[in-house]
Amino acid sequence: MKLNFNKKSMDIGTPTFLWMRAVMSINIGAADLSECLQIMERINSSDESWVNEWMDKAKELYEKAETYLNEGRLISGRNAMLRASNYYRTSMVRCPAKSKLADELLTKSRESFIIALKHINPAVEFVLIPYGDHVLPAYYYNSGKPNTPTLIGVNGGDSTNEEMFNVFGFTAIERGWNFLVYEGPGQFTARQLNPDLHLRADYEVVNGAIVDWLITRPEVSKDKIALFGWSLSSNLVIRAAALDKRIAATISNGLIVDVYEAWYGVWPKWLQRASPKHFDYIFRLLERMSSQVRALTSVFYELHGVNTPTAMIQAWKPFNVSQFADRLTCPVLFVASEAEYAEQSVGPLILSIAKFLESVKTPAWFHEFGYQDGWAASHCQIGAQLPLQELVYDWLDMVLVHPNKLAEQQEKWHDFSKLKLYFGKMQEVENTLSKLRINHF
Repeated sequence: MKLNFNKKSMDIGTPTFLWMRAVMSINIGAADLSECLQIMERINSSDESWVNEWMDKAKELYEKAETYLNEGRLISGRNAMLRASNYYRTSMVRCPAKSKLADELLTKSRESFIIALKHINPAVEFVLIPYGDHVLPAYYYNSGKPNTPTLIGVNGGDSTNEEMFNVFGFTAIERGWNFLVYEGPGQFTARQLNPDLHLRADYEVVNGAIVDWLITRPEVSKDKIALFGWSLSSNLVIRAAALDKRIAATISNGLIVDVYEAWYGVWPKWLQRASPKHFDYIFRLLERMSSQVRALTSVFYELHGVNTPTAMIQAWKPFNVSQFADRLTCPVLFVASEAEYAEQSVGPLILSIAKFLESVKTPAWFHEFGYQDGWAASHCQIGAQLPLQELVYDWLDMVLVHPNKLAEQQEKWHDFSKLKLYFGKMQEVENTLSKLRINHF
């Protein structure tokens, strides 16, 4: 399969986007450039080919890693296991979520990662955190030092604990932070453990259980707990932070104010007005024609525990955080990407973001990654791990670790030039943007 690195390829779920998602963990040993290029050379246009080629390489690496570890070649074995885990996950993204094979690939990705963690110093724990009568799976790294700041990573709609730990966990080790990433109800491993649980909008309950567990740990500074959410969880962390005052800072990457509006807003008016029967028929045709759409919706059906397009989209209705903007009290960093502006087909989605920012009363910062930043301009900076890590951890250090530096950043207003570039012709958007006084970072 030919890789295409033009701007259009930055759209969620394209083959190049998914390839960049796999290769972006190269700096921590969870991907190899040559391997990933060779895999793509062997893939044709079918989902089956994608699944098989990534899976076969993952199996090969898993077996090689076992040999290395048995021979005492621990670093080589660890790195091969990290790559196997990543490639198993990459294989899974084009596999129907409700299938035995997807379940097997997820299990192998997790098992490979847990084996690799045994050979990382300092140690990273795989933990099961109490959540009512259930448990939520998480990875936790602690610095071993008392009163250390902690970042909680909240997964997006189609990300796994293993992927998010690759992006933020290893960096936490270098920077002296505690780091915990978990999967909530309806997400991959959490769904394997709790088949009866599905995604819920009141994420202050879900994340609250995680914080309850964290604050029992002696190394955790109770007044320095931060949240990071990307993609879908850009929405979830807003509500969690607004309603749980134990959260000291929040990063929302790719903010979606109203998920239901975002899903319906991209469709033509005639399709929005269609009956559920006709909408489902047309949507199913679209899924059959587009593996890009099919892969995403396959995950979301399972996330909500539904089986029709109409039911899946209706399930997003409670995921609207517009009423929580003025209830945020901790510092907030909003991260955005130019490729997502270009993909937005309707102004109201952008207007909802502008109105949300206008209502925020707490100290807030805004950072845009533009096309001049390469793949950092993609959805959630997929393919540009280091610029995202630098932004997030440097901002957290400023607001939580070295608050004396805050004065240097205050009143460096963001001019929202890229938003205006795409939506300046909409007078209501432009009027709202012109009034915003959000700090630039």
